[in-house]
Amino acid sequence: MKLLINGKEEIVSGIGETLDEFLLHIEKVGLQQGNVVRSIKLNGHESSPDSNVNRNIRLSDIETLELEVTNLSNIVDKNIENADAYLIKLIPGIEKSVELFRMGNEQEANQFFINIIDGVDWLSQVLDMILEAKAISPDTVFDGKSIQERRDNLITFTHQMVDANKNKDWVLLADLLEYEILPYYQEWSNLIPYFRAQ
Repeated sequence: MKLLINGKEEIVSGIGETLDEFLLHIEKVGLQQGNVVRSIKLNGHESSPDSNVNRNIRLSDIETLELEVTNLSNIVDKNIENADAYLIKLIPGIEKSVELFRMGNEQEANQFFINIIDGVDWLSQVLDMILEAKAISPDTVFDGKSIQERRDNLITFTHQMVDANKNKDWVLLADLLEYEILPYYQEWSNLIPYFRAQ
């Protein structure tokens, strides 16, 4: 098996029979403190480091194993970058959806709305990961509101938006997007520099 770690060929032999055994050994012995396997390519194909299916593959069946290794701090920084870049796209998307709902173009507005809901879920997961990795408590207060208050508000707003959409109450949906969701994400956009500094 040819092994590449961060693009550099490494020689490793006799460590386990399955990919799982090999990765466990690498994580225990072969990585510097604080480093993690970020991505895996098996025979040129992307694979999730968490995939149980691929972890049972025998090493003898692998021609090329490529590992991208990084430290947790770099992963967190990359997620902060991704969240910031996503907010830069999400905020105008919310504004466009509001405009379309107000103009009566519900079909196109709903396409934006579906993307917004998907974005809300993805961004919430990323922000939760960042907060956990940076050891920032949900009780931490920024600009007069705790993170937990913000989370609770988002859940409430999301339920209200889904109900408004289901009831085809486009005026209410536009109002929720404009007066609740947009300011919510503008606040988070302003908090991103704080997370970088932590």
